[in-house]
Amino acid sequence: MSWVRRRAGPLIVLGTSAAGGAAYRFFGPSRPTDESLNPHTFTPYTLINKQPVSSTSAIFTLRNANGAPDSQSVKEVEKRSVWSIQIKQPQLQIARAYTPLPHTTDGRKDEDAPQNIRLLIRQETGGEVSTYLHRLPEQATLELRGPNAEFELPRNVKEVIFLAGGTGIAPAMQVAQALSRRTGSKMQVLWANRKREECVGGVSDDRETASSPQNRLGWWKSILVGSSETATLVGLSKDDAVESEILQDKGLIVKELDALKANNTIATQGLKVQYYVDEEKTFIQPEDVMQRMASTSQEKGSKLIIVSGPDGFIEHWAGRKVWVDGRETQGPLGGELREMNLGDWKVFKL
Repeated sequence: MSWVRRRAGPLIVLGTSAAGGAAYRFFGPSRPTDESLNPHTFTPYTLINKQPVSSTSAIFTLRNANGAPDSQSVKEVEKRSVWSIQIKQPQLQIARAYTPLPHTTDGRKDEDAPQNIRLLIRQETGGEVSTYLHRLPEQATLELRGPNAEFELPRNVKEVIFLAGGTGIAPAMQVAQALSRRTGSKMQVLWANRKREECVGGVSDDRETASSPQNRLGWWKSILVGSSETATLVGLSKDDAVESEILQDKGLIVKELDALKANNTIATQGLKVQYYVDEEKTFIQPEDVMQRMASTSQEKGSKLIIVSGPDGFIEHWAGRKVWVDGRETQGPLGGELREMNLGDWKVFKL
């Protein structure tokens, strides 16, 4: 997987579970913390749960240690933006930005009650903050700062193609929730993972279009149900065999994507998710993107392709970001998308 290499840099960490995440070194004493999450000072949160997603990643559930509800800035930013929070690593005095998962449909019964923050965090090799977090026991106290709006979804955008690599699925889920509030919106997510354990039970909505030397489900499925004759021997048609995979236990993120899909069908044209797994020899191909560009509606409104994931993934599809005057900018469009006829589609790198 050549696209997963990381950009060198002593203090900057970009393009994993955080949309445009960064690490910052703090000099001098911290300012006093506020009770509610805010972008200026650090607020104590309690780690109330860690749910394993795979051998290297987990969903961390954090709750305001003071019992304070979300600030108005959090309530506003999550309605229209991809946003992140920063977590401090106190021993090294650095912080790392992570993109929260959207609130579940049953997680906001009371606007004035404290709301949990949930983060999909992978333990990166050599990652000071992610290693620190994965070693923390439940009920540990963390210090958070935010929210930081990474990208505000334009009001006229109703169609999105989102290319997600690994934990880049978190900002994709934020966008999906934001679009669920826009009548007539449509979103298609192409999610690439190294291993099936990251997306257990995930089956592409457009199964016939997934790119692979074999079928989309990989070599192991071909052995189990490699032909209609083999399927008959085990009492399944080939279609039934594919459907039987859906019945297996689904991973946590797959379940949440399914819930987002159900929510997005109420007032929108829907959310579709395509799964690609390296170890199954299924990879996102340029024709997969072009096919989804061609299937869009003719309604007025901006059309957006968003790319999020490891640095190499972003570079492969859209080219590198560029540092200008100490700030990271979009940089010129490059990679596979540059070679396509994008028409009205705009590209944004997270």
